[in-house]
Amino acid sequence: MSALTTPEHEKAARRFRDLAATYQRNRDLISVGAYRKGADPHLDQAVAMHDRLEQFLAQGTTEAVDFATARDQLVALTGGGA
Repeated sequence: MSALTTPEHEKAARRFRDLAATYQRNRDLISVGAYRKGADPHLDQAVAMHDRLEQFLAQGTTEAVDFATARDQLVALTGGGA
């Protein structure tokens, strides 16, 4: 990946993976209503961003997004990889 990306892009990708993984690790708690907002700020952010993360991954069969656009969307979605 590092041969094709900038440090900012890599940082955004790591943040995306981290948020998605945090949500997945806690999916059972969330689905049964045991998740309580405020108990874990990182999990709160993963929950708040979950729909947008999933939407970013979804692409219709007739849609096409070039590499630069996808990179820019990823960086914007993750807050610049912060």
